[in-house]
Amino acid sequence: MRILLGLLSLPLLMSAPAQAISLDWTGGYRIEYTEIDRPTLATEKDRKSYGLNYLYLNPKVMASDGIDIVGRFDVFASDIDGYRNSQMGSLIGGGLSRAGHNNGANVTAESPESSLLRVSQLYMTVKQENAVFVAGRAPVDFGLGITHNAGLGAFDHWYNNEDLVSYRFFVDNVSFMPMIGKVAQKDFGQGVTVTDEAFVLEYDNKDNGAKAGVFYQLRNSSLESNDAPGTLVNGSPTVGSPWSTKTVNLFFGRSWEAFQFKLEASFLTGDTGLINTTTSESVKFNAYAVAAEVLFPAQEASKWEWSAKLGVASGDNPSTTGVIEGYQMDRNYDVAMLLFNHRMGQADFLTTKMIHQDPALTVGHSADDEAIGNAMYLAPSLKYQWNEKTDLKTTLVYAQLMVNPTSSVDTSKDLGTELDMELIYKPREKVIWSNQIGVFFPGEAWKDGSSGYDNKMNFGLATKAAITF
Repeated sequence: MRILLGLLSLPLLMSAPAQAISLDWTGGYRIEYTEIDRPTLATEKDRKSYGLNYLYLNPKVMASDGIDIVGRFDVFASDIDGYRNSQMGSLIGGGLSRAGHNNGANVTAESPESSLLRVSQLYMTVKQENAVFVAGRAPVDFGLGITHNAGLGAFDHWYNNEDLVSYRFFVDNVSFMPMIGKVAQKDFGQGVTVTDEAFVLEYDNKDNGAKAGVFYQLRNSSLESNDAPGTLVNGSPTVGSPWSTKTVNLFFGRSWEAFQFKLEASFLTGDTGLINTTTSESVKFNAYAVAAEVLFPAQEASKWEWSAKLGVASGDNPSTTGVIEGYQMDRNYDVAMLLFNHRMGQADFLTTKMIHQDPALTVGHSADDEAIGNAMYLAPSLKYQWNEKTDLKTTLVYAQLMVNPTSSVDTSKDLGTELDMELIYKPREKVIWSNQIGVFFPGEAWKDGSSGYDNKMNFGLATKAAITF
């Protein structure tokens, strides 16, 4: 009898802890196809045509009252060198046999190579009355996202995550967060790390739509862990000291019923630890970027919405051998379909070689991995609400170089003009289908003066769908 009672009570004992733990799932799926006609802007087009497939899942375990464990699983993550640490997605038609993957002949394949499952986030949050504690690999986001961008957009291909510990305090509309992050650690020893120390101060008044913030970040490495790439500067640099840089971002925003305005500025200074062996100079950073967005929302009786993006990012001057003046905005921050989004031209006019380290990913064999750099731009947009489910958006982009990156004579700073048109269809809640066409008319800057490069017209097409849940 005792044994029977014990067996009957076993399900009740097993269900007790299960009721105390709750598991929620959110996520998103997207599929997209892109064609770029002439990324080289030259007679040899090097045309691009590819599709991407991607799913991410965000589990949240509510382990206890106020304690959550959050993760992110990247399903069909990219396994291409240079894009592994991204949310680019798997290349449609990946096949069986590629560089480093020899699982059989593609022409006789019966199925493509299985995709990888990666964990990009795993962290714990402890919520208190006026504070939140976070520990683990967590997303980092701030302001417009020109520097710190968690990639929360439906079609973002990149993200900023970090192994960190942070504690955010809340006092009315103000929050203050000290943060310590571990960027890299070579092994289990001490003093072989790259670390971040940051302080974030933010003001958010939802009553009047005012926002402001400061993100102060120090990044330091030991000499042994400084792996600064030599491609940052011309010549033959060598690592001679630790990495030590400071990034300060300032953000301001204000919203009214008929007008919204946002502004973010970023300043990068410090020491790369590189020594230019030609001049014996230590190589330092001194770069900046400013981005602004304005929006005139559609009013009750109107179907038209007007907005604009404008900004500037400093460029690296080739005549200075001891200073890197070039700034690259985050690759998620886009102003056009082609320009600053896909690599173009026959030289590094935007001075973004710092983020392009894989030699196999050339202009015609890379995805949208370009960034805003060495340029000033203006991109007004006009959106028309065709009906409740369909919007038409037109964007005109004009840009100029900040500095001549090649030292060629008779150069121009005119990057040219791009016209983008987008049809946005939302058949139901949390579902979006975007169809884009972009036409780029290159300016004289792409000729590089006496180099005589081509600057032929380029156009691109893209269709992509995303579902969030």
